[in-house]
Amino acid sequence: MTRLNRPEVYGIVFVVALVVGAILVAGANPFEVARAAVQRALFTRAGFLEALLRTVPLTIMGLGIALSFRAGVFNIGMDGQLIAGSALAVALAPWLPGGAAGIALFLALGIAGGAAWGGIAGLIKARLGGNEIITTIMLTYVATQLLSWLVRGPMQEKMRIIPRSDPIDAALRLPVIVEGTRIHAGFLVAVLAVVATAFVVRRGRYGFKLDVVGQNASAAAYAGMNPAAIAGMVLAVSGGFAGLAGAVEISGVYGRLQEGFAPGFGISAIAVALVVRLNPWLVPVSALGFSLLYAGLGSVAQKALVPFPLINIIEGAVVFLFLAASVMPARVPAGAKSDG
Repeated sequence: MTRLNRPEVYGIVFVVALVVGAILVAGANPFEVARAAVQRALFTRAGFLEALLRTVPLTIMGLGIALSFRAGVFNIGMDGQLIAGSALAVALAPWLPGGAAGIALFLALGIAGGAAWGGIAGLIKARLGGNEIITTIMLTYVATQLLSWLVRGPMQEKMRIIPRSDPIDAALRLPVIVEGTRIHAGFLVAVLAVVATAFVVRRGRYGFKLDVVGQNASAAAYAGMNPAAIAGMVLAVSGGFAGLAGAVEISGVYGRLQEGFAPGFGISAIAVALVVRLNPWLVPVSALGFSLLYAGLGSVAQKALVPFPLINIIEGAVVFLFLAASVMPARVPAGAKSDG
């Protein structure tokens, strides 16, 4: 098992101190907040089911982040890619057949839409050398405004009252797999995505190329690879994961396109992947952990014990600190001999 390095340990301590400090500033008791959050997330049926539902899209998007970050490509715009995939799937849903084939096509459209949106940033990076952090963030803003226009314009429901689309056909909804709950077959999609991603990363030639490009782009070019093309491609692939997550959310949970149907999944997915060091097998575990955190602290926030943005602060701190730890040079203890 890989041990935590010193910067990561410092980061964990800092996150804990930040959370405790924020709770104290809010005028709440940290122990009471922790007790209430754990009780809600783990020991109430509603809280645990809420966490399980959120685990599905976070797992799928976390896998996309794991792939892109392995290649040294920082896809910060998965929220926009999720919107693009969802919008395309819902827009073409009326022409899809029902049943398993229709659901598969609906999810495939989600992948295509997300991949196309991510591919725009990929093309800019591969052809023009554009910074993917800037382009993916900008494209997320464009996608958000596009969604707002769609649900108030060409895709708004027939009654023209609420900014949302008409519901997709019931035959395109993912079936419930646990009776009496909202747990749907998207869990099986997430499991298949984990297995496929892990196989590609661990055994596939594509995974090897991602690792080489991510560790040393110059060496990859010397070995005959095209780092720019690989970076562009991985942005499209990563976007496809985001689009799939969006289509799963629409088909399994919401049943229609609407604003705010996937709040903050993008930044959460980055935290999910970074905490487990981009290991696809562990992404679902991390996704469940963050989902439990969201369910627990969300309930506590509703009771006005802590401000709800505390969850976003925690996720943002995790992302920042793990990124900082990944680029911080390791210090050689005094008196220790270098390997060179």
